Amino acid sequence: MTDRRVERAPAPEEGAAIRIDDLVVDYGRKRAVDGLNMTVPRGAVYGFLGPNGAGKTSTIKTLMGFRGPNGGSAEVLGYDVVEESLEVRARVGFASEVNSLYEGMTVPRICRLCRDLSRSWDQGLVDRYIGVFGLPEDARIRKLSKGQKAQLQLCLALGSNPELLILDEPTSGLDPVARRAFLKVLVGEVAAEGRTVFFSTHLLSDIEAVADTVGIIKGGKLLVSGDLDDMRESHRVFRVVYAEMPPEEEVRSLHTLPDVQEVEREGRGIKLRVRGDVEHVERGLRERPHPVIDVDSTGMSLEDIFVAYVEDGDGR
Repeated sequence: MTDRRVERAPAPEEGAAIRIDDLVVDYGRKRAVDGLNMTVPRGAVYGFLGPNGAGKTSTIKTLMGFRGPNGGSAEVLGYDVVEESLEVRARVGFASEVNSLYEGMTVPRICRLCRDLSRSWDQGLVDRYIGVFGLPEDARIRKLSKGQKAQLQLCLALGSNPELLILDEPTSGLDPVARRAFLKVLVGEVAAEGRTVFFSTHLLSDIEAVADTVGIIKGGKLLVSGDLDDMRESHRVFRVVYAEMPPEEEVRSLHTLPDVQEVEREGRGIKLRVRGDVEHVERGLRERPHPVIDVDSTGMSLEDIFVAYVEDGDGR
């Protein structure tokens, strides 16, 4: 299979890959997305995080034009998701944890179907990814494992040579070997080519393995968004060891320091969770009125950062 067809309308001016402004999505009386504002830069590998029911899938369905918003707006690659949904879908590769493949088809047959439905199709690219995953071309899809089906969905999503990949829980339920192979292609093959990848998952280890930018959503609102390395650097745990047991008023005063989120006693020391200007906090801790023996800090894991934001909605 070597068919290649390219027919694209001119793209809008360069800008954000995804731009969401005050987006509202309702299901009856339930508000799934509540005034969401978010920007995904082009070329980013963006991890979209949130607890179950946070509004991740509802946001993605709206971006793909599968349902209309109840308020606000969204653009994908500069195209309005309502007025220009066909242009969005022509330029975006999409895959989700829901198996939407026709189980009775073989791999070549479903490739031909996707080719016929696509404005542009690069079968050579699809064949290359099928080879990377080692998928059996002659088997019917029902015979493939869950991991192989997820890998096939990614191959098909890449078939139109998309500018943007949107993936909704793509590795959910996969075994560790299949997940590693999937993520290796996502980073080593896809992101390395400069494509934008936007994916939701509840597996934080997947985010840490591939993402450079992260957004955390809860209750349909964005709690935080930014560079993952910067986020780790600005969220740290300090441990302060005093020359003697610090009095209670010292503990209370630490609660009032700017950027200190949580204070906890640890024997003769105190542990503080900090978000913000960590260098300023460290200088202040070394200059406490009560004699301090040592101050050290460690970066917070993505899991700790995620829990801190989600537990009470703003990370405080």
